[in-house]
Amino acid sequence: MKAIIFDMDGVIIDSEPIYKEIDKEIFREIGISMGDEELEGYVGTNGRDMWSDIIDKHSLHERFTVKEIWGYHIEKFYNGLSTLEIFHPIEGIIQLMEILKEKDYKMAIASSSHKKIIEYVYNKFDLGRYISEYVDGSSVENGKPNPEIFIKAAASLRVESCDCLVIEDSENGVKAAKAAGMKCVGFNMRNSKHQNLSMADVVISSFNRENINKIMDVINS
Repeated sequence: MKAIIFDMDGVIIDSEPIYKEIDKEIFREIGISMGDEELEGYVGTNGRDMWSDIIDKHSLHERFTVKEIWGYHIEKFYNGLSTLEIFHPIEGIIQLMEILKEKDYKMAIASSSHKKIIEYVYNKFDLGRYISEYVDGSSVENGKPNPEIFIKAAASLRVESCDCLVIEDSENGVKAAKAAGMKCVGFNMRNSKHQNLSMADVVISSFNRENINKIMDVINS
């Protein structure tokens, strides 16, 4: 392995609960209902694909365009995230990045989030100390589970896909990583029953020392 590619939401930051709350708030505003299992099915996908599907399913074409509702969603999430009084990276993730940096692995983010959100997190936690590149969901034609975002991230690091390991928390993300021909660590911090990570090479629930060793074993295998 020459490079490690991180998903952001649910891997670097614990943002999925914030997303879910804002999603439900927007659903209430526009008058639709969606259960947790259906909502979980969109985890890992980009907002454009999510809202395109929702608009189709709920016949909202006369009320909104995908661009309008996606833009509203981005702004609500950005405002919610940037006003949190307590907001930290997921425990252990920075320690993992430190180890990878010491071993001279290249690192990138490949996240379905919008560029504005990634840049906020990247700057807030000074991730440039470790991560040299990022690819956001709006910069690819096909979102996860399509492998395009990971292939683009590998290209940005100037490495082959087969030389990359991905750390992902969603079923869509794991499928995308494996479709790209990459090794994958599934991160299941919340033990979600709706995210099937079984395609990953290994599944962990924290970034403690034992699990960091498991990640290094996958990298070195």
